[in-house]
Amino acid sequence: MKQVMIIMALLFSINDCLASPQKREGFSWDSIRSWAIQDRGRVKPYDTFARESMVYITGKNQWKGLSASEVTFGWLISLDKEWQDEEFIRIDYKPLKEALGLEVKRQYFRPSEMDSLTGLDKILREASQKESRKERLSTLEKKAIELQNKKGLLEAIVGGSALIILPNPKSQQETWFPLSALTDGGSLPYASDKRDEFALTLRKMVDAYLNKDASQWNSSSLEVERALRQDLAQGQYPSTSELSREIHYNQFRPFRWAWVVYTIALIFLVAGLVAKNIRLNQIGAVCLLVGFLIHTYGFLLRAWISGRPPVTNMYESVVWVTWGCVLFSLIIWLAYKNLVIPTASVVFSIAGLVLADNLPSVLDPGIHPLVPVLRSNFWLTIHVLCITLSYAAFAVSTCLGNLNLGLYIFKPKNVEVIQQNIIFMYRAMQIGVILLAAGTILGGVWADYSWGRFWGWDPKEVWALIALLFYIAVLHGRFTGWLKGFGFVAATVLSFLGVVMAWYGVNFVLGVGLHSYGFGSGGLSYVIGYLIIQVALVVFSYMRFVKAGKPGNQFIAPRTGI
Repeated sequence: MKQVMIIMALLFSINDCLASPQKREGFSWDSIRSWAIQDRGRVKPYDTFARESMVYITGKNQWKGLSASEVTFGWLISLDKEWQDEEFIRIDYKPLKEALGLEVKRQYFRPSEMDSLTGLDKILREASQKESRKERLSTLEKKAIELQNKKGLLEAIVGGSALIILPNPKSQQETWFPLSALTDGGSLPYASDKRDEFALTLRKMVDAYLNKDASQWNSSSLEVERALRQDLAQGQYPSTSELSREIHYNQFRPFRWAWVVYTIALIFLVAGLVAKNIRLNQIGAVCLLVGFLIHTYGFLLRAWISGRPPVTNMYESVVWVTWGCVLFSLIIWLAYKNLVIPTASVVFSIAGLVLADNLPSVLDPGIHPLVPVLRSNFWLTIHVLCITLSYAAFAVSTCLGNLNLGLYIFKPKNVEVIQQNIIFMYRAMQIGVILLAAGTILGGVWADYSWGRFWGWDPKEVWALIALLFYIAVLHGRFTGWLKGFGFVAATVLSFLGVVMAWYGVNFVLGVGLHSYGFGSGGLSYVIGYLIIQVALVVFSYMRFVKAGKPGNQFIAPRTGI
């Protein structure tokens, strides 16, 4: 045991001579990515842990051409030299930087600058006192806690306590052991010879890393993986296929490819509709279907990895709602044979997937275990999927509504096309109301099962009801003839603001209620920007509608065709 402690102490106190992080040519990181690590309640590939840690600390998926595995391993071995002068810790909240005496214009900071922050402890103490009194924290306090967590995670990686890669030979579900356990004197359930051999092999890896010896690195990293899987785990280790599946998901990034293909489809569809070219329309339709298949594949793959419907946080709900938007647009397209429907709707899916792909600090893409209240796949499936699918149907209606607002601005006399689109909007809204009503009722049943009451005026429940009432009022207005033409279009797109509040506002703005498992922060500027643009578009299009003499009050039957 003493020999192991000496070896591992050397590992954690490397005196490296490099000045900045460097790419190590010829190094294979496949075996490192395939290490299993127990983190935040589940066993996952090291590749996933590295990506999640890097996104949390830096806000990026890679750093200057280095993958997340390369970066986190570099932090472990040579943070004090190779990374010490690198500005990679992200702090983007201006009031926090002002409170800590940091340069406001900078977004990234060095690890050494985190050691001498003035005022952070005071903010954290005040936040702790508020939490003990069950008071709501300010944004500044939340951001200060986030920064402290970033510092803690980085220190845990450097110290080895976050690298819980030593498997428990009793069971995969039992508590695993961190790399730091090799040095802290704690007892490990391994034979002494196996433990010593593992430590020596790990030391070879470190030497190879520092000496930039690709050959020794590649061989020793494979040996470490073999030792973890066979010598230490004694059969209690995730299968290669299980780990490879998640690594494939991480590297393939299906939702990125989905929005890329959707964008190509949108270009062809718009070009085909404008030029009235059937061949362009056909190419666009094929691309749309390919993008939808990639989107579906990514969703199913994520569900396979997590073992549940992946709709438990904002990132997953964005992925699901954008998928549902394309699905419903295709269904309505099949009914009316008009490519305007998916062309308008895919814009929403592209926007949602682009945000999910590029805002990991706001929309956390990590796969995490369910909180206790959600641990019912039956209720999670029927309630949450119904609610979020209703958002997708309303998104289709809103996209077509905004298309009509554009027509009111540029072609207000094109009454036939406007009325045709209103029919499509009406059908999508009917689907959404049915799903939202069913989801709200089923949510009450689940609440009675989980919390002992059917309805408690929780903010999430209230705003789901408000959104439902908005759309019921619009449908009623259309059915009775109170809302015709522009009135129906404007009411439809403005009603979607209720969905935005129920979907985003309750969790990311109000941040109160029993649905705390969905709370988050960030992205408010994007949402406010959308609200301003949407209201401004309604006002401007109304002005153009009035100037054109308010055309389109009489119903005109829709014309089918491509």
